[in-house]
Amino acid sequence: MKELFVLGVAGGARWLIHPLQDPYGDGFIYTAETELHHVGLTAKTIANIDGVYAETSTTLSGFVGRLAADWQGWDGPRTWQSMERELTLDARHDGRGHVSLGVTLRAPDRAWDDTAWSARVVFVLEAGEQMTGLAGDLAHFLRS
Repeated sequence: MKELFVLGVAGGARWLIHPLQDPYGDGFIYTAETELHHVGLTAKTIANIDGVYAETSTTLSGFVGRLAADWQGWDGPRTWQSMERELTLDARHDGRGHVSLGVTLRAPDRAWDDTAWSARVVFVLEAGEQMTGLAGDLAHFLRS
């Protein structure tokens, strides 16, 4: 059985991604069951993400990789969304060496509907080593 991708931080917050599925067998679109857990919160959805033919700059691993590469900071928020908005990441650099990485899940099959449920957890990570480790682990997971 393939392993899960897990981002966990002190305080018990966790973001999980289950092994990718290729529902059409062509490598263009993958689906991933993803979860958020925090005190009193459990949320799950299935996100449609770009497959192997997508340009790296638009992929989830490309987005996180750019955050890690820009460890010295950037202005304003940066955002990545899955194809149907079921999974959204937003990041802010505080200018002092930390990145706030927000992970938002939305109801599958209704993510376009702003009245559907959503859940968000923010992870605060060190901009250098923690972000680099996250980017490497996520890229490795999504390639396997």
